[in-house]
Amino acid sequence: MSHRRSHSSRWRDCWSTVHAGAAYIGATGRGVMFVYFGTLLILGVVLVLIADLLLRPGNFTIERITVVSDMPSKDHKRVQRIVWKNINGNYFTVDLGGIERALEQVPGIYQATVRRIWPDRLRVTVQPSTALAEWQGFNQHGDPVERALINLSPDVLVTVVPRLAGSAGRQRQVLKMYLDTAKLLHSVGLEVARLRQGENGEWRAEVQFDSKRPDALIMLLLGRHHPVSRVKRFTRVFSLALSERVSELARVDLRYERGLAVSWRVRASATHVKS
Repeated sequence: MSHRRSHSSRWRDCWSTVHAGAAYIGATGRGVMFVYFGTLLILGVVLVLIADLLLRPGNFTIERITVVSDMPSKDHKRVQRIVWKNINGNYFTVDLGGIERALEQVPGIYQATVRRIWPDRLRVTVQPSTALAEWQGFNQHGDPVERALINLSPDVLVTVVPRLAGSAGRQRQVLKMYLDTAKLLHSVGLEVARLRQGENGEWRAEVQFDSKRPDALIMLLLGRHHPVSRVKRFTRVFSLALSERVSELARVDLRYERGLAVSWRVRASATHVKS
């Protein structure tokens, strides 16, 4: 009997130890969880206070604007006025991209980059435009509904202001077409004076061969498809067969699969040239 009591006693002691350990672990776990959630709460409050400090409009205000550009000093002041007008937050929340877009809509500014300089300054770097293009957008009835000036890249060489036209909302596509064709035509001494994409998608351009004469124009009919390739074809034929008679050219029709048709100023008949 004493042996049995001793064995039972040992089992009771083991169970007591297990229960005590479990109680200790439970208490310790609750303490750890309390500390964990308490720490998270404190961190959350601190983050809210920091965010309020940084984002509050009256704090960390922009105090200075520095303009870096080759533009005349009077234009620097104009840039500063535009930047001040478009600041809608403090040092941390100001919309730099919005300021850049606003500047690049100003005639004479091709590209603008705005950066923060700690603690209260904006640095504005401006690349001026050396030339402008006129854009005219039309609705489906042919009525003008858009009008704008486009800043051209400094590497675009122009002596006249090109006039671009097309359906409203297609300014980017027409501008790209102009840039692609202007380089090709410039290589043979010609310059795009007007470029238009009609409602039916057909392209036509007027190129100038004498910058001193506004009426020294040649009409190029380019059709709907592959207009840049057709301009390339024209420049090849122009260099080989037409450049010496450039003042006699009135219109060149490039809407053929191969070759082109030339209309002369001095006679009504058209000449078909194979390329």
